[in-house]
This record gives sequence, C-alpha cells and structure tokens, in this order.
Amino acid sequence: MVKVIQINVGAFDNNFSYLVVGEGGYYKEAVLIDPTGNIDLIKKEITRLNLKVVLELFTHAHPDHCELKEDFEKDGVKSFCPNFAKLGETELLNAAGFNIKVIHTPGHTKESVCFLIENNLFTGDTLFVKGVGTTKYGGKDNELSDSLTFLSTLDKNITLWPGHDYGGASSTLETALSNSHLKPNEKMQEKIKKMVKDYEAKFANQKRF
Repeated sequence: MVKVIQINVGAFDNNFSYLVVGEGGYYKEAVLIDPTGNIDLIKKEITRLNLKVVLELFTHAHPDHCELKEDFEKDGVKSFCPNFAKLGETELLNAAGFNIKVIHTPGHTKESVCFLIENNLFTGDTLFVKGVGTTKYGGKDNELSDSLTFLSTLDKNITLWPGHDYGGASSTLETALSNSHLKPNEKMQEKIKKMVKDYEAKFANQKRF
C-alpha cells in the first residue's frame, strides 16, 4: 500500500498538496501532486520523512495547482502535465514503485485530470468533499457533469483527496458525489471571483504548461 501525506499549503484558498509514498524497496521515493503555496511546508515534510521526490503531477493548469512546478524541476524532479483529451481516456504512469492511473475529467478546465493510485483518487478541482470547481475560468458545465457521471462508475468506497478544503479534507467518493450539487452562496461567489482575479494577476507572467 502507498502512504498519502496531505499538506494544507494555503495558496489561493486552503489548497492541498500531496506526497504519495511507495513501500518496499521504493519506500523513500515519492510522487508530489499539485505543488503550490508554501514551499517550506512541502520541503519540511520531504525532509522529515527523508523522501526523494521522483515525479510531480498536476491536475490542471490553474496557478494555484502548479505555481511551484519550476522550483521542483530545478531540483531534478520530472513533471507530468495533462493535455487535452476525451472524457474517460486514461494513461498509466509508474513511479516510486506504484502505478498511477491518469483519468481525463474535463469540465473545471479542458485539461483537468484525476489521479487514481490504488484506492486513492486525487481530484484537484473536479470534485471536492462538498461541491465542484467552477467552470467560469476555462471550463464547461456540460463537460463537468459528464465527468462526474464517469467518476460515479468507479468504486464508491475509494478515498477522495480534493484540491481544496471545501467541506472537508477527504471523504469517500460516494460521499463527495452525493454533495456535488452544493454551491457557494452569491456573497461567497463574489468573494471567490475577486480572489481569482487577484491571484491570476499575481501569476500573469508565469509560464505554466
């Protein structure tokens, strides 16, 4: 089994970055998912657990999920950046001694993906514990709806690890899907809109992927 280390790194709004650690002969190797926010917190965990990060993965190209991409590339870490693909198309990666299934789930953005590692599903902004990511910044509602329908075909007992702490840090896939209809109120939506504008301006000149 793999070990999942969830780190609340702040960033745009209660973002999570993840370290996924293999066992056996690869136990000290790890994969880093959506490195963003407070890099010191991430590196502190890497040092504390004596890990070697061999691959960084990104669920989509919004800056609050990939802003530290180049920082880890400078340390020699390879990157996997999703490309546009049809709903449900999959790719298989192998790193740190375990398999990573890349599931294309457009909707929040055109390139959005989820990563399935054993019984752990890392959903980025496709699905939170309560609610889904907005489609106002590079996505489409109908595509997101189709992606959620596709995710509902997976094992409902899979542990869901979201990109933000919106309604909780983790849950079963079944619980998250049952809450996917929930949306922030108008006041919160206006607040998020301003936060997005300010955050995008901060990274306007940064190359993503």
